[in-house]
Amino acid sequence: MDEPGRDVSGKEVSEWHIRRAALVGELRFCLISLVLMIPAMIPYLVHLLPTPGWRPTGFIQPDMASYMANAREHFDNDRFQLLYGNPFSPSYETRSIYFQPMTLVLGLAWRLSGRDPGLVFTMFGVLAAWSCARVAVALYREVVGLEAWPHWLGLLVFFWGGGLLVLAGLAHSLVTRGTLDQLDLFAFDPGDGWWFLSFGRNLIFPTEALYHALFIGSILCICKRRLRRAAVLALLTSISHPFTGAELLAILVAWAFLEVEFLRSRVIPRRFLVTLVGILAFHGAYYLVFLRGFDEHRQLMEAWKIPWLLEASSFVPAYILVGSLATWSFRRYPLARRYFATPRNRLFLVWFLVAFAMANHEFAIRPIQPLHFTRGYEWMALFLMGANTLITLFAALPRRLGIGPGALGITLLVAILVLDNALWLARFPQIALRFGRREQEALCVQSPTGFRISSDMDDLFEWMSGPENRGSLLLTRDPYLGYLASVYTPLRSWVGHVFNTPNFPVRMAEVEDLFREGKIKDYWAGRTVLILFDRGSMPGQEPDWLKQRGSQQAFRNDSFQVFRIKPTERPIAGRNAGTVRF
Repeated sequence: MDEPGRDVSGKEVSEWHIRRAALVGELRFCLISLVLMIPAMIPYLVHLLPTPGWRPTGFIQPDMASYMANAREHFDNDRFQLLYGNPFSPSYETRSIYFQPMTLVLGLAWRLSGRDPGLVFTMFGVLAAWSCARVAVALYREVVGLEAWPHWLGLLVFFWGGGLLVLAGLAHSLVTRGTLDQLDLFAFDPGDGWWFLSFGRNLIFPTEALYHALFIGSILCICKRRLRRAAVLALLTSISHPFTGAELLAILVAWAFLEVEFLRSRVIPRRFLVTLVGILAFHGAYYLVFLRGFDEHRQLMEAWKIPWLLEASSFVPAYILVGSLATWSFRRYPLARRYFATPRNRLFLVWFLVAFAMANHEFAIRPIQPLHFTRGYEWMALFLMGANTLITLFAALPRRLGIGPGALGITLLVAILVLDNALWLARFPQIALRFGRREQEALCVQSPTGFRISSDMDDLFEWMSGPENRGSLLLTRDPYLGYLASVYTPLRSWVGHVFNTPNFPVRMAEVEDLFREGKIKDYWAGRTVLILFDRGSMPGQEPDWLKQRGSQQAFRNDSFQVFRIKPTERPIAGRNAGTVRF
């Protein structure tokens, strides 16, 4: 028999009723999370709008496809392998040195379902975004609460609030151009808004949704004093992404060190600090020592050292609203002393300071994509520090101004807070309307709303996946075709993803030399190559340099023509023979 308990009115309640109430509550919060993540689906809905002759891939941003190319690597060598190699290496013998849980899950989902890679990635993204939203609601509920309407309004702002980036862009356009024509509202939003300086936009990227779910989950576990779970999630974050893992571990180590060594807090045991330091050491050993031992990866690391900086003209308008709310919470010394008396609030302060320092690390070391440490992490820390100020302000406006003026004041305040994200998301339907059907049909693979594939490309990739092409090397002038070939076929291309292809500029020049002058590298001559012409470069007749190599037309449709050249039987001279030189 169920053991009885008592509810708040003193009535006996069975264990079954308690579990049922918990389940109903969880379903309620899952539904709330689903509703809050819906705006993140707008870019995908626009991407799915039909365009005659083309089908959407689900990859609304160019980098997205690379994750499914990685996922294929677990299976593309005719056997399963736990570690995977770089799919944009031209060598089929590239070392399998990488591991990420997400990549493994994507690979298994693709292999077991047999579905299109873009569909698998999109469905994974929906689940990741929903999970991230649910964890974010739980963190908000733990820190702020969800007892009254101001709390619920604050939850909306937590998800989709931003800063003054749009207003700063508007002011800049008016001052510099003196007209409302050709406004650049996102002039100060890095990467045209794709670096996501606040939280909600990160739900759009399946990868970022997962990383944020792990990050927020670790913070939530600390707030609930479930330190073992926090450490496990920190480890998962570490092996999921180098930037997010380093950021979370740096935050947690700095905070735990402050609590244990300086404040002698009894809440945080020393073993938790030791565990975090161990995970951080593992993180550095894998990403900075082990991987650097491979020439190919060292080439990639040099290519990744890009000075994508977070300028003051961006972070000031991005963080000024939540920063002001946070500062108001401890605006006077007595308030600050009381506010920072709790480990949780000290964690939020350390969170912001460490994240901000890492996002501006160019002042200390050579910059390695500092913007990768933004992604809304600083914004979230500031919001959580100032959330109670915002909730108090929501509750106070109707009391001080009256119901009508107070409601208007709240509406204006919320509108300002969500303006950045609302207008950024509104751009996607606007883009779809701006490009009419004829213009969309004239565009190539990369449209303004994401990658698309034509029926001729589907035929090409299906043929490439055939057994007769196994082990062939693809040569094409179009880097997008070479890139997507690694996503939709088991083949490797000489030129693929711009940041993950070793020596990308050199390889592009080599391909150009091939198509313009017929120059064949010794490495190509030592293996079967597929030379791909698209509609714009398709020759009327076979070029002489192909005939001299004994080429055969292997595939042709209305958009593509492929010639196959088999390896030369004579010994290949030259220092590059038989090896890929990185």
